[in-house]
Amino acid sequence: MSDNDTLSLERDPQWIEKNGDAHTAPASETAAGPGASPLGSAAQSLDLASGDGGPGESEARQGRKISQKWMKTAAGLGARKGSAQAAKAAEAAKAAQDGGGAWLWLPHGVGPKPQWRKRHPILFRGGCLLLLFFVFALGYQSAGNNFGAGPKIAVVNVDGMIVDSGAIVDWMEKVRNDRSFKGAIIRINSPGGGVGPSQELYAAVKRLAQAKPVVASLGALAASGGYYTALGADEIIAGPSTLTASIGVIMQIPNFEGLLRTLGISEKTIATGRLKGAGSGWREITPEEEAYFRSLLADMYEEFIGTVAKERDLSPDKVREIADGRAMTGRQALEAGLVDKLGDIHLAVTVVSEKAGLGADEAGLVQGPEKPSSWLADLMSSAMQMALEKKAALEQPVFIY
Repeated sequence: MSDNDTLSLERDPQWIEKNGDAHTAPASETAAGPGASPLGSAAQSLDLASGDGGPGESEARQGRKISQKWMKTAAGLGARKGSAQAAKAAEAAKAAQDGGGAWLWLPHGVGPKPQWRKRHPILFRGGCLLLLFFVFALGYQSAGNNFGAGPKIAVVNVDGMIVDSGAIVDWMEKVRNDRSFKGAIIRINSPGGGVGPSQELYAAVKRLAQAKPVVASLGALAASGGYYTALGADEIIAGPSTLTASIGVIMQIPNFEGLLRTLGISEKTIATGRLKGAGSGWREITPEEEAYFRSLLADMYEEFIGTVAKERDLSPDKVREIADGRAMTGRQALEAGLVDKLGDIHLAVTVVSEKAGLGADEAGLVQGPEKPSSWLADLMSSAMQMALEKKAALEQPVFIY
């Protein structure tokens, strides 16, 4: 055999850690094995946790166990690495059977496989860091939501353009049906949005207010559909400089006729009635279609005025005086009777706690609905929302509160 095929006498680190380093190699083990070159130094380890080399076992029994392990290694190497390596492992098995104990005969280059974390240190450390990151993120989210066994107050966030009310409505329904929630704050930072989604939010706030105290807290902007949403609450609190009100309805119809004509693109619409294709962006709107859309706007406008008059205990005529689309500051809205108090969200917490019969700081605040937690998810969500808005504007007229 060449130098690369020599056998080395190796010690088992696990056996040494368990039983101490008092054991020394027998004389028969300090000589070269059959057909082997002089011995190398101790290096590789073999898992002997099952008892190989432990006190009370005969060397013959220990050797047989070690030999069986190396015979398995030989079979595996024979299938994966070729007959030369398998022969080395088989020779190690024979040497281990002759030696036994805590000392092993191991061929160079065919030692037991090290632990996974030692073979892949970068993956191991990266996995540990990733686990710590998730634990930290979970703790941060839990800190943002003051959960506990005691009473809770829900904070329903209405942010941005109101396009889809589904997630917010679902969160309010969950709060309404959960007895651990003693009240809710509708926190609004929105310029408004679609008429339908705004009405759905208002209806959900009304249902919630019938079950437990609800206070609307207006942030920097709560105009049009945002203000409409707040009308379902028991009280409305606005900041002194909050921009709110903006009572009215708007409709936008794009017209790409000139651009399409320049590009040489034409379109023909086949419909079952004169008004079925009304509002198409492929052509100029007709006087009949404009009158039709104005009638729709008038109906939505009267519904908006009626809701404000009912919820704010004002006459419809009084509401019409300020329902020309103008925005108001919180101070102006208070004078007009559109809000109840001036203050921030901390005042809203105090008011809803008093209405629920809770002491100061007795209830924990739980934010909802959940939103994407990463900046990439936020960016993709915003881009998707803008795309849906543009798509809707191109396909049909959009009515906006």
